[in-house]
Amino acid sequence: MVKLSVALFSTFTLALLHTLIPSHWLCFVVVGRAQKWRMGRTLSVTAAAGFLHALSAFLLGVVFAGMGKAFFQQRVEALERLSGFILIFLGILYLFSQFLHAGHHHDQDRQVREKTAFVALLLSLALSPCTLSIPLLVLASSSAGWGAIFLIGLVLLVTTVGVMLLLVGLTAAGVERLKFSFFDRFEKLILGLVLCILGALVFIIKD
Repeated sequence: MVKLSVALFSTFTLALLHTLIPSHWLCFVVVGRAQKWRMGRTLSVTAAAGFLHALSAFLLGVVFAGMGKAFFQQRVEALERLSGFILIFLGILYLFSQFLHAGHHHDQDRQVREKTAFVALLLSLALSPCTLSIPLLVLASSSAGWGAIFLIGLVLLVTTVGVMLLLVGLTAAGVERLKFSFFDRFEKLILGLVLCILGALVFIIKD
């Protein structure tokens, strides 16, 4: 019981610290503003991405229990790199949109870009699991059974989604108050640069 309590607290702490990484929440704020999403839609996309983020860590923990450390480590590193590339790719799309003025063509173009942004945001987190929580999941499955691993998965999910929603909601509310003409004019340029920087941080910041 003591070991399970320690594992649950450790999962909460790791998920909290991991979710504070800017690439896990700031991209939703800037993309939501650029796409003119309402707060509710931005938070819905954030929640969906957070769910996939926690689910990927949970599933990898289950797989890792039977496949071995070397197999796991190689594939998680590849997924993290792919996550960074996705954010950079999305940033480049917005940069091209700024320079080519693609946003002023017609509604269908905007809808395609919105779908691209939506899918990219989901994939960027689904492919970047909280790797430090995975050993806890594996340990729980081997020492305390499946009930423990589901409890840890639940703590991981609630903490991840909760912190993401809190950070995105508070930050987006502040960003919406910015009415400077500079931001309105160069919004996609700023967004593209921010996303590229966040994607680069994925390669720099290690769990």
